Amino acid sequence: MTACSRPAPAPAVPIEPVSNHATIEVTWEKDLPAALERARNEGKPVLVNFYADWCVWCKRLESTTLRDAKVASVLQDRVVPLSLNVEGSGRELSNEYRVDGLPTILVLDAGGREIGRIPGYMPPESFLKRVEGFLQQS
Repeated sequence: MTACSRPAPAPAVPIEPVSNHATIEVTWEKDLPAALERARNEGKPVLVNFYADWCVWCKRLESTTLRDAKVASVLQDRVVPLSLNVEGSGRELSNEYRVDGLPTILVLDAGGREIGRIPGYMPPESFLKRVEGFLQQS
């Protein structure tokens, strides 16, 4: 995993193949109250993507991992995806959840309690394995 807030250069990230880029349209929520309400109504956890526009690894996560067809399928079908910019609407929540590096992915239950966390970038297959593990706990 690599993140934008590390002071030293990050080690090389192993290249994992992208299954293919998604044709699945993922609907990202933009605020936590709406995402939690949707999570309660649909009986799903919330997956929160904390990012910043200047974060290179956030952009890589978005362009590879989150657009991977298998990942996009899980995002659309098994969680309520929420995307928050830490320099905008996500600033307060990033402090509340103690996000100290970007990107950071949190999986929350419908009550807003943290189930799991992925600090930094992960390629699609590794990301999917981690998220699947969190979903089994919820």
